Amino acid sequence: MWSEDITPVKNPASGVFTREAPQSLVMGGMPVFGHFDGMVKTLGLEQFHLTDELDKPLPHWQQRLHFKQQEFISIHSSRYLLGVGLTDIGYSNSGYCYLFDQISGKLFQQRWQYPIALKRHLAYSPWQGTSNGKGIVIKREQGQWQLILRLSLQHVDINAELTLTPGALSLPMTLCCPSGYNGWSYAQQHSGLKLSGQLAINHEPQPLSRARGGYGFWAGYTAGQSHWRWVCINGDYASAPLALNLASGINDTGSCQNVLWQDGARHLLTPVHFNIDDRPGREGRWRIWSEREELDLWFTPTGHFQLRQRGLRHRMLRRHYHGMFEGWVRDGTGQQQSVKQQPGIAEDFFASW
Repeated sequence: MWSEDITPVKNPASGVFTREAPQSLVMGGMPVFGHFDGMVKTLGLEQFHLTDELDKPLPHWQQRLHFKQQEFISIHSSRYLLGVGLTDIGYSNSGYCYLFDQISGKLFQQRWQYPIALKRHLAYSPWQGTSNGKGIVIKREQGQWQLILRLSLQHVDINAELTLTPGALSLPMTLCCPSGYNGWSYAQQHSGLKLSGQLAINHEPQPLSRARGGYGFWAGYTAGQSHWRWVCINGDYASAPLALNLASGINDTGSCQNVLWQDGARHLLTPVHFNIDDRPGREGRWRIWSEREELDLWFTPTGHFQLRQRGLRHRMLRRHYHGMFEGWVRDGTGQQQSVKQQPGIAEDFFASW
């Protein structure tokens, strides 16, 4: 919906229209669609009424079961890659954490699932609230994201109290699009963020001066089946002040979530293609490229974390690959910037829910 008090403005670099973020995503019973400049304070779920395919209003308890939410935080340091995720699909809660040691090549992991969700563990707001799982706390305080960990992954102890801080005037990617017959989905992503606080692996403090992090927040009434591919590069400000978030398949219609951050400045990109070479001897390499010549990247996996879930009402397959990116991307001025041996993650996701 286009509201008269929130006028979209065309971004001169990408040609994408953006608008001031509304205080509430749902206003007057309808979500506000499009790209936003800033964060949504609340989703306004109490104002939205979901219907079935025959336009019959659903009762509150049934609408609650159709709501899906996921949160993810990634941390890249000179040695470790850390990924943390929490998921609520209405009738089931789950979470996971994995740690990849880039020196030894070892992967440490933990996952859990509550098949019947008797209460919510995730906060609805991407601006304010606390989400938690087993040893995981993801907090938002006026848009400032924080991660607290007290975990043991296969006898590797992780203790962390981290704050993810964007650069001055750095904006997240915030987007709301239609989904399914009459649903919608909201996404908020921010990569290449500075870290402060403390991170200890097996009681050994880890340096944070060159470490970077990113987060993702997805919520809404999505279609009954979802599949997407997604990659994230958090960058290293000492060598390559570039961060990327690229995805395909997440949004049914409208806009895409592709964005480049250069020195913290956000540049919205157009849709990209994902090609995966699964032939023997090709290492399962990914190619991500744009028809408008905005980027051409190759991703070579070095390992992966896999999560399979099967319940009475859902099936879910999530693969997170860690590896290296090579290629190039055009920055906000149109100049081609090289991407050389940049560590990052790639996700291949399917769910029937």
